[in-house]
Amino acid sequence: MKPFLKQVARHYYNGGDIQKRCFIFPNRRSMIFFRKYLCEEVAASGKDPIVAPQMLSINDFFSRLSGMTTSGRIRLLVELYECYCRLNPNAESLDEFVFWGDVLLGDFNDVDKYLVDPQQLFCNISEYKDLQDDYTYLTQTQKDAINAFIKHFKDDSGKLTVNIDTGDADVKGRFLMIWNLLLPLYTEFGKVLKAKDMAYEGMMYRSLVEKFSAEDAAQVLRTAFPREESFVFVGLNALNECEKAVLRKLRNASLAEFCWDWSGDMIRNPQNRSSFFMSDNVKEFPQAFRLDADGLELPSFNILSIASSTGQAKRLPDIVSQIARMHTGGDLSKVGTFEDGGIPQCCR
Repeated sequence: MKPFLKQVARHYYNGGDIQKRCFIFPNRRSMIFFRKYLCEEVAASGKDPIVAPQMLSINDFFSRLSGMTTSGRIRLLVELYECYCRLNPNAESLDEFVFWGDVLLGDFNDVDKYLVDPQQLFCNISEYKDLQDDYTYLTQTQKDAINAFIKHFKDDSGKLTVNIDTGDADVKGRFLMIWNLLLPLYTEFGKVLKAKDMAYEGMMYRSLVEKFSAEDAAQVLRTAFPREESFVFVGLNALNECEKAVLRKLRNASLAEFCWDWSGDMIRNPQNRSSFFMSDNVKEFPQAFRLDADGLELPSFNILSIASSTGQAKRLPDIVSQIARMHTGGDLSKVGTFEDGGIPQCCR
């Protein structure tokens, strides 16, 4: 078995000048295991120790380049609620807002990460809600009744709207009111966060894409990473539009290499939906080197149904103990330390 990260560590260590590269991973866990495999390669070589190369998660990489840091979700929700209250005089309490406000944060995050034009999106949504049902299956009397009701929510242009100053708690009225607040809320929220040096993840991503469009990408990289000469993206999967835009800039400037976990029959199987985006990624951002054709062994799974997350947390220590006993012959004193991301050596 030749793990993907081990192959990457071996390739770049043997290639030399690894200290001049920056490695970018999808998360910190993969970064920890890459560091482990790199240490093993250095130890096995018998050569002098090296200075470890720069290693970052993709989020930290974007943060470094954009000069922005993401704020905590609770702080963002409070700021979003204050913006919402300014736009809606009849806003509900914070306790009621938190649940769907969290959904709004996720939507705004996706809008920015996929470089969607918010003005076009929210206008189209409003028009779509007006056009999606032509009521052809209703009688004329039913159509007249519905049209009489809906006309109260239309302005002179025919677009669905509602008077936000009304105290009417009608469900449809509240729904349309919120729908029509989306664009001004998105705009106001972005202005407030920028003024306070705050950001959510998607806002940071879009900011970097705009920065790369306005400035020379190579110069931005040299400023943020004065020691690194190239950037290696390791093990990414489903890329959003911001990530694609940044990776294209680096690829076109010959500053980036890409390592995809794209070996072995299982990962290449078109029926494997977990690798749905990988074939497109490999085509647009070619593999830096040829991986071992064998890849990883086919995994085996034991499925245990547990109803709640609390139950899962309570069951986990028993499962880990069972695995440890299998690998140590029942002597738990032989279990290794919880290094490398908190995983016992016997359970990797």
